[in-house]
Amino acid sequence: MGTTAPQPRVSRTMSMLWTPPGEEHTSQTGLTLAAIIDTATAIADERGDTAVPLRAIGKRLGCSAMALYTYVDGKDELLDLMYDRAHREFGTAAPVSVIEWTERLLELYLAHPWLLDIAPARPVLGPHQQQAFELLLGTLVPYGFDRRDVVAIASSAYSLPAAAARTIVDARRAGSAGEDDGEPSWNPRLEALAAAAPDFAERFPLATGLGHAAPGGGVPSMEQAARENLRRSVELLVAGASDREDSADAG
Repeated sequence: MGTTAPQPRVSRTMSMLWTPPGEEHTSQTGLTLAAIIDTATAIADERGDTAVPLRAIGKRLGCSAMALYTYVDGKDELLDLMYDRAHREFGTAAPVSVIEWTERLLELYLAHPWLLDIAPARPVLGPHQQQAFELLLGTLVPYGFDRRDVVAIASSAYSLPAAAARTIVDARRAGSAGEDDGEPSWNPRLEALAAAAPDFAERFPLATGLGHAAPGGGVPSMEQAARENLRRSVELLVAGASDREDSADAG
């Protein structure tokens, strides 16, 4: 059974992703692929999404949008390059735990919220992204988990920080728009809820029993809750897998 040949654009992009630094093409004007990626990333960071017009990139670099096509085949290819280049900030130092890894990924998402718009089903497979994944596996493999469990936990290690990042990004945007992201914003809603549904506690006793604790410190409540929930979720995930592994060994 033969293998399907890769599409030309995919092969080109993959080659660009894995070209060592310093070997990239430089034009007579001094324009480089790295400069294009960095400029596009800066614009995406400012906008908060992946809608980065090539015209805007060219304007900042002092060239036309058409000149950029000498380096990138279009928006999709540029996004792939931006995505992997951003993961360079993840670093190469080995995290001491899965929790540290997920918190590092969370900070990457918060620094570049547009990363959340890149669909997981559209793999980039660049070197920096792969390095981050290798570091994650380095925290999981020593546990001796079944391979399927490693894959499941690794999947959650990506999705949980993404969910936390979306909550924090939305909360920060609400705050910058003049909406109160902190604890006081709950009060009017809770008062209105009590008036609209006086039997709320009777109808939903389990939810009511959880209570509503306001986190201390100067961090907005939504953000701190997202960070704490991420840490606890990862702790529970790893602890549960460890307990099951121990039970299997004992049996």
